[in-house]
Amino acid sequence: MLHPSLPYHQLKFSLQMFHRPLSALESVEYQAVTSRAEAECILEGKILSSKEGRETVVAQKAIEDTLAAITERYESPQAFTDDLRANNLDPAAMASALEVELTVKATLRQVAAQTELPDEAKVTEIFATAKQEKHEQRRLRHILITINDQFPENSRQTALTRITTVREKALAKAGDFSTLAQRYSECPSALQGGSIGPVARGTMLPSLEEALFAMEQGEISNVIESSMGFHILLCEEVIKVNTLPPEETKAKIRKTLHAQAQKRTVQRWLATL
Repeated sequence: MLHPSLPYHQLKFSLQMFHRPLSALESVEYQAVTSRAEAECILEGKILSSKEGRETVVAQKAIEDTLAAITERYESPQAFTDDLRANNLDPAAMASALEVELTVKATLRQVAAQTELPDEAKVTEIFATAKQEKHEQRRLRHILITINDQFPENSRQTALTRITTVREKALAKAGDFSTLAQRYSECPSALQGGSIGPVARGTMLPSLEEALFAMEQGEISNVIESSMGFHILLCEEVIKVNTLPPEETKAKIRKTLHAQAQKRTVQRWLATL
């Protein structure tokens, strides 16, 4: 039976991965998009079936506002309806898929909100290290291919082959790094061309940090494995940051640590579903 949200996710991933509507995809591209969409539907089902998901309710106005914002991108409501129809959707199906997506996001926010604030000793330790290293930062772009043996295209060996191919394209200048990130990366940063922005020591996974802070400006890393999957990094810029007031610096460190901890909380929770 066709999952109600599948056409929506097919359209979404088609635009995210290939920047083209579903009808314009090649066969292999269509299969890749459909595989991602099916995996997304399965994950949504697990999240909505959880205790937290069942308790989460999204206001009807939020759904209507989101649908209206999408409609406004078109020349007319009819143009919007025609585009939906061309992608096996209609306004009612779109609204239903948006309700599911918004509910999932709200559930994950509630799970993340359970994360404790960072330990102040850790904040102080990172602050002291940052002072010793003259607050040097790196402006970073990033491509991630996750490892998930439940899906053939994300088995460890297949994921390694995929990320290696992407790195070769980046080195050969077959496409700029941001375009490659938008097309291939499975990290949310793909929507920003893989941009993670300026990062400081102590705010990344150790394996990524070690590689990044050994890189020169414009350099592309080797393939790096972490608990999340396989990565390649682009060091866009080496930044010598002006010293901020201590409390402002600590606040930034605290915020970054908390955001990272929230991601880990969500990942652990998802693993239990």
